[in-house]
Amino acid sequence: MEDHDAYRNTPLFKKAEEIRRLATAIVESAPDEAKPGTSQLHYAQQMLQGSKDDIMQHAHTIGAKIAGAHGLNMYDIQMENACLIRRSCREMVVALRGLEMAGYSEQSYFDLLREAVKEFCPLFVAWIGTFKDSDYVYDDWELFNPPGASGS
Repeated sequence: MEDHDAYRNTPLFKKAEEIRRLATAIVESAPDEAKPGTSQLHYAQQMLQGSKDDIMQHAHTIGAKIAGAHGLNMYDIQMENACLIRRSCREMVVALRGLEMAGYSEQSYFDLLREAVKEFCPLFVAWIGTFKDSDYVYDDWELFNPPGASGS
């Protein structure tokens, strides 16, 4: 019987968990209120909270989509999840700028998160290389079909 939690022991998932922990630490250390004196304080407050929410959402998405891709072993779903993981990594790093604009800037922590995402990338690329394109459901939108697939 296959170990359904085997993905948890992979370097990819372990790095995703590291990213989630770093993101959580950054969000938890960020203030609840925008820095006084920040221009357009109300807007800065909304940006601060929105950025914190975005960072956490994206940090949690990465591991969840790895788990989902592992559990299904279908090329189209794996590729779709891979796209969502890539987007989450990029959007999470971009959301750090929102914290800065709201007056919270901890570059050393931000750099740790950026570096973890950089280290995640080659693991991610290797993981995608393991996808088998023999099992898939044809995607009528033609975004996640294996090379050479054609609709019936």
